[in-house]
Amino acid sequence: MTPEGPLLHEKQAPSALVMSALVVGAFSGGTGLILGSAIGIIRSSHPVIFALASAGQWFALGTTFWGSRAVILDAWDVDRVSPRQNIYASSLAGGISGGSVAALIRGRSNIIPGMIVFSLFGCLGQISYNIVRNSREAALSTTNQLPASSFLQRLASKKWIPMKSLSDEDYEGMLQDKLVKVEAEIAILDEDIAALKATEKVNNSENQRK
Repeated sequence: MTPEGPLLHEKQAPSALVMSALVVGAFSGGTGLILGSAIGIIRSSHPVIFALASAGQWFALGTTFWGSRAVILDAWDVDRVSPRQNIYASSLAGGISGGSVAALIRGRSNIIPGMIVFSLFGCLGQISYNIVRNSREAALSTTNQLPASSFLQRLASKKWIPMKSLSDEDYEGMLQDKLVKVEAEIAILDEDIAALKATEKVNNSENQRK
């Protein structure tokens, strides 16, 4: 499942395109260096050389993939790129980067396998990204439709908390109930006071007769 909404796409200047590809390549190279170091310690008698070689391969793959993908998207000359077009672009860029790096490092016989494998990686990676993006947008739209609540309100809504979060209407109703009870108690007190005054008046009258 992929998101239906297309993404905005702006053409990059050649210098900006190269810079963005180098940045992605640097991150990829750093990842390759970390993984290569871990694998080299386990499998190679020269872990430093193995780690540097892994970093170089990942740098080349990341740079060529991102640069090729940007060139493909720019070549389509569209302002909005659909999810399906992103999948096509990532698949093509994966094939180009995989074939190029395979030819450079492992020889011509590995060009086609490299293109196939990295085309699949690019395709599956883009599909996964589209699914995650779609899920996030659905979650954000659902969140925006719900009224915002504070941390204390969310806490009070839990069953194991001996408190209740009251809305303005509930609080107003509770105050009305208390007001009615207070008025009833005042009326009872007024009746008691009137009865006491009547009793006192009767007693005074009897005392005057005596």
